[in-house]
Amino acid sequence: MNKTNDIIPEYQAESAIEFWEFLSPHRYILWPGERLIFRGQADSTWHLDPSILRGKNHPVYSQPLMKSDPHKSDYQIIAEVGALKTFTDHCDSSGLQIPGITAKFKREYLDQPSAIFSNTIVSRKSPWPLEEYFDLMSVAQHFGLPTRLLDWTRDPYVAAFFAASELALKSEIANKLRLAVWALDVQELPKQVELVRVPSSGNQNIAAQRGIFTLLRQPYQMGNGFEGTHLLDGHMSNLVTVHGKQRLIKITLPQSECFKVMDLRSKHSVTAATLHPDFYGAAKATQIALAITSKCTISDCSDVKIKKQPAFKTGRRS
Repeated sequence: MNKTNDIIPEYQAESAIEFWEFLSPHRYILWPGERLIFRGQADSTWHLDPSILRGKNHPVYSQPLMKSDPHKSDYQIIAEVGALKTFTDHCDSSGLQIPGITAKFKREYLDQPSAIFSNTIVSRKSPWPLEEYFDLMSVAQHFGLPTRLLDWTRDPYVAAFFAASELALKSEIANKLRLAVWALDVQELPKQVELVRVPSSGNQNIAAQRGIFTLLRQPYQMGNGFEGTHLLDGHMSNLVTVHGKQRLIKITLPQSECFKVMDLRSKHSVTAATLHPDFYGAAKATQIALAITSKCTISDCSDVKIKKQPAFKTGRRS
C-alpha cells in the first residue's frame, strides 16, 4: 500500500491479474460488513470532482451577465437551473417524458423569472442542490449533461472497465501514469453526501452497469461562493481526520495494463456492448476489441511450460 497523502490510502497493483484479484468481492477491501460502490478513472491523479465543475464546463460561463463573477453561488445556481430547464424543454419538444418531472415542478422550480427565482430558491438555507432537483439531474447526467452528480457502480469490475476503456482507444499511453478504481463505503456517509439512485426499469444502461450517483451538497449565501470543497475526496479527507475512520480508498494500476484489464473483462462476458445494450455499445465494443487485438502478439507457446503428467495405466479389474 502506498499513501499519496496521510488520509486517502492508495493500493498499488502492478499487473492486471493482481488488480483483478484485489477487486474481487470475495475479499474484504476495507472490513467485513462493508457496503461499497466503485468509480473508475483513467488517471489516478484525478480528483473526485463532478463534471460540471471541471474547467469551464459550468453553464455560468455561457451567461454574459455572469461571466464577470462566475464563482458567486447564486450565479452558479441560476445557470445550473437554466441548463436543466433547457434540457427539459428539448425533451418536451422531442416527446420525451422525464420520470418524476411534473407540470407543477416545472412551474415552481424551472419556469420562474430570474428575479423571483433569486428571492425564493437561491435564498433558501438548504445546501445546493436542493433535493427537488435530484431526479432531473440524475437523468440529465446519465445522458451526458454535466451536473454535480458523480457516476458510481456497485460492481468493481464495471468500474475497472470504465477506467481502462478510456485508455484502450488512445494511440499512446504514458509509461508512468496509473489508472484507478475508487472504493467508497456508503454505510455511514457524511451529512452532506447523498446517494442518488435512478430506477433501472426502462433504463437498460443503469441496470447493466449497476449504476448509482453520489452528490456532495454545499452550503451557500447569496453574493458569495459556495462553502467548503466541491471535491468528494477532499471532503472525505477532512472528515476522516476528525473521526479517525477510513471510508474511501483507491486501487491503482499502470495504464499500460489497460489492455489486459479489458481482455479479462471480455473473458467474463462484460464489454461495452453489455454495459451499453444498444448500437452505440456494439460499435464501441468493436473498436475496443480491435484495439486490444492490435496490441497483442502471436506466441509460438515456447514460453509455456507444461508439467508432464504420469502415464495412464490400464488394466482389468479382478
